[in-house]
Formats: sequence, C-alpha cells, structure tokens
Amino acid sequence: MARRRHFKLKSFWLVVMFLVGSGLVLIGLTQNFSVTRLGTAATEKMTTASVQRATAAAQGRTDPFNFSKTAQLTPLAVAGYSLQELTGTSNYGAVGQLRVPAVGLDLPIGIGVSNAVLVRGAGTLKADQRMGQGNYALAGHYMTTKRLLFSPLKGVRQGDSIYLSDQRRVYRYQVTQIQVVDRHKVDVIDDVPGKKLVTLITCNSAKRGESQRLVVRGELKSVSNEKL
Repeated sequence: MARRRHFKLKSFWLVVMFLVGSGLVLIGLTQNFSVTRLGTAATEKMTTASVQRATAAAQGRTDPFNFSKTAQLTPLAVAGYSLQELTGTSNYGAVGQLRVPAVGLDLPIGIGVSNAVLVRGAGTLKADQRMGQGNYALAGHYMTTKRLLFSPLKGVRQGDSIYLSDQRRVYRYQVTQIQVVDRHKVDVIDDVPGKKLVTLITCNSAKRGESQRLVVRGELKSVSNEKL
C-alpha cells in the first residue's frame, strides 16, 4: 500500500515537472518570436522621413554607458512592449539600421539603451552621434538564443563587413578588432582622432551579472547612396 502511494506521488511530481518544463519552453519560444517581430516591424516601418523625425526628436538625448542599469529582458516585459506595438501606443522611433550579413544580424537602431530600445535591436551610446563620423557606438542584448539581437556577434570575424544605414546612405565598415573587456572599460566608445569607426558592444554571455563585454570594432571603408 505504501509502495503504491509512493508511486502515485512520484508520478504526480513527474507530471508537474513536465508541465512546468513545457510551460517554460513555450514562454521562451513566445518571447523569441515577439522580440524578432518587434525588430522586424521597426525595420519595415522605417522611411527616410521617419528616420529624420526620430533623429530630430532625439537631439541631445542619450543614456550613460552603464549596463547595470539596463534590466534583463523578461517574457512579461517583452509582452508589454508587444502590446504597446499592437495598440499603437509605442513611442519608439528607429534612427537607422544595422546589418552584419556574415552572421545574419539585421536590426533597427534606436536612441539610448532603455529596454524599449534594446528589445527591438541596437541602441546608441552617445548623444547626437552620426554615422560615418567619429566612433558610432551601439549596444545590444546578448540572448540565450544565439540568433536574437546582438547574440550573433559571437560569430563575427576580422574582415567581416558591418553596414549602417540612415535610409539615405549606407556606410560600410570592416571589422578590425574583436575583444572582451571589463564592463567598466567605457573608453571603448570614445572617438579616436583621425578614424571613422563603428563599435558594437554586448555582454560576453547570457548569464545574469555577466561582468565582461564583447566589443566588435570596424573602420569605415565606403559610403554609398544605395539602400540596405
């Protein structure tokens, strides 16, 4: 009798664990889909006029280079941003597009590093930075799903091309440096005299409290009037 009760209890907990596990998988898949859709929608809505409006509205705005103040994405937060998008209450405006074809990265660029920006793609790290000038610095989330947001940067190699677009011109950079630095090394976003750079920054892993940052830097090679 006792053995039967033990068997039933064990079976019950196995069912509970299966349901919890299945729920977590479903939540993860839903979050991944929503993040992808938010970024795709922002890119599809981009026009020359919309980028100009968003850029003008963002004049003087920036966020400090401090990832400790940037919360990790959660399914609940992602759902909230998706709801804003569906109801037309989102005030997000892309100021450009970032592409790294070698690793399949294609994201909108927003102003600052709030999660409303980073849930969709890349965020600017300095006020009023301009493509093709100085050191154009962008940050993005590293996710457990390797194809989302800035996670593909792990696969970037020297010589790969990085493209920025403001819907008027396309700026092609070539990767010249890949390094892992401490999160407090903020000088990686500083301008370098005589050079036109792009710097992409993300966490070095998806673990909570990650203290290191992956930094991918490229130098400007060409500017064209074509669209991405």
